[in-house]
Amino acid sequence: MTNYDVLVEKVRKLGMDHRWAGMFVKKLRDDEAAFPVMDEAKKKWALERGFYPGRIELYGLTEENYMNYVPDYQYFMLHPMNNHFLKWLDKTTLKYVLNSNGCESTMPEYYAYVENDLCGGRFTYLMDCPEDIAKDKDFLWNLLNQKKVLAMKPNSGTSGGLGFIKLELREDGLYENNKPIDMARFEEIRDTMRNYIITEYARQHRDLAAVWPDSECTLRVIMCKNTPEDRYAPAEWACAVSYARFGTSVNGGASNLSSGGVGVGFDFETGKYKDFCIRYKRFTPDGVWMLQKHPDTNVEWKTTGLPNWPMVRQLIDNLCQHVSSLDYLGLDIIITENGMKLCEINSHPAIDYEQIMCGPVLAKESVRSFFEKKGLRKIDAKDFYQAYMESQE
Repeated sequence: MTNYDVLVEKVRKLGMDHRWAGMFVKKLRDDEAAFPVMDEAKKKWALERGFYPGRIELYGLTEENYMNYVPDYQYFMLHPMNNHFLKWLDKTTLKYVLNSNGCESTMPEYYAYVENDLCGGRFTYLMDCPEDIAKDKDFLWNLLNQKKVLAMKPNSGTSGGLGFIKLELREDGLYENNKPIDMARFEEIRDTMRNYIITEYARQHRDLAAVWPDSECTLRVIMCKNTPEDRYAPAEWACAVSYARFGTSVNGGASNLSSGGVGVGFDFETGKYKDFCIRYKRFTPDGVWMLQKHPDTNVEWKTTGLPNWPMVRQLIDNLCQHVSSLDYLGLDIIITENGMKLCEINSHPAIDYEQIMCGPVLAKESVRSFFEKKGLRKIDAKDFYQAYMESQE
């Protein structure tokens, strides 16, 4: 049996970021629960190459193909892959960073920022705040009455466990994340949220709503910057991962995979869906985690693709060039009727099930070159295997 607390300390001593070590070991624990590997020789083979043992089943790993997949240990050891410009990715800062050079339309309207406890939860009014709404204790209520629906999200972390909030005023009352609430709950949200941004709520394109209407489809697109040998030449960007996340009836319909949503890969050049989607194994009633259609609406992936994709594809290119001081971008995008809205940019997004939806990441030459320049091949995963064995009880 693995003592996971001991393993966390050991991988930290190997050089893994302190916080990321905890996340790394938790994902290992989840992997061992979802894909138990009893064969010790197979487990050793995977761990010595940096993979969680369950990746053998998930990816279909063999001696012939494993070099095409990004290993878990090496990926976590590479954190952080962005330099000091990482501060641009703070959600509030990002709004200002993307407020020029043709990127303005990619960001939702920003109305207010609720400060942390050190500042007493003070409301700071941002650039898109309506001028006709009084700046007083009724601001949030009056803003909701005007906009009818708002997105409220932590600027960082989980901010007291509230998480993302869709606040909506319908004809029949108030709703939080599509569930009815009363005024007492509204006031609780208003009075307890800290380090929160209140923004425009981006509504998905009608074609995406036809797949799943109860939550917005979000795209995850991971972009890698390759710098040429000529130090004066502009950098080029390559797509490592591109997939769409749809909600399901599991856990209230949220689209993120960790809450029971499904993900379907799509071709970055054309926007056409792959033939199948996946969901985390722990959310499958029958153990089948690869599906040919949406589990609730029965939409078949092979018959369609993303709306407005040529326009969105160009906006992604523009955005990458605009923030080209960064190296690695995990873009979260909502496609709207008229274009796209950027929810956030992640600096080190997950890259595990993504390699099923989108294919092995390192099989793409430009992406492999990026990771190798970052030092992927220089990290010896046998150290991880040794730490794992020393953590057994």
